[in-house]
Amino acid sequence: MLKTGSSKIQKEYDASASRAFHLAGISGAWNLFLGLGKIVSGILSFSGFVCVSGCYTIGMVLARYCAVAGAIWADSPKEQYRYYRLAGGVLMGASLAYMAYSGWAYFHPKYTVYPKYIALAIATFTFTEIGLNIRGILMNRKDGTLLVHALKTINLASSLILLVLTQSAIRSIAQGGYHEPSSNALLGFLAGGGAALLGGFMRWRIGQMEKGNKRKEEEESSDPNFSGR
Repeated sequence: MLKTGSSKIQKEYDASASRAFHLAGISGAWNLFLGLGKIVSGILSFSGFVCVSGCYTIGMVLARYCAVAGAIWADSPKEQYRYYRLAGGVLMGASLAYMAYSGWAYFHPKYTVYPKYIALAIATFTFTEIGLNIRGILMNRKDGTLLVHALKTINLASSLILLVLTQSAIRSIAQGGYHEPSSNALLGFLAGGGAALLGGFMRWRIGQMEKGNKRKEEEESSDPNFSGR
């Protein structure tokens, strides 16, 4: 099945888009590991914030796989629209959940102390994931393919969220393990809002594209000269 999907992507997309989809598929397993690593780190440090960040990472893997699945299984532009909309919905839903948790954490701060090895592990996981996301954005910056645009948007949103956990880890190391929850929660609320807007923009964009296509079809069907062209 994987070989068949890879062959279809290589056949139907140019080299740049094909590379983007393959990278998203391969890096998905690594990002799952990073997400689980953050969840374990959060459990060991009794930090719900780190656990939620790990869950968000796993959610972004799911959103990317929606785009990759569209590249493999969609046989028409309309089917690609459906996968694009689904990826945007997953992104927006996960971001709103993250935003809601951050808002709750701001009013219910829980002070925790990260052991140095936990803080270093969190920083390692987050910096690695940010590096992967930035690499994906730079590699695909000139590709206008619809589902590749979904991958770029998801990478950007994921990097916004990772900035929150990166700040938490760096400040924890600098302050001897002390973790200030309120500032992280506020930044998380803002980053979650920005990521949710990106997901909402994806769904709005595909809606506009569908309306444009429908309007074009109506104009063609009402044109008396169209059938003779």
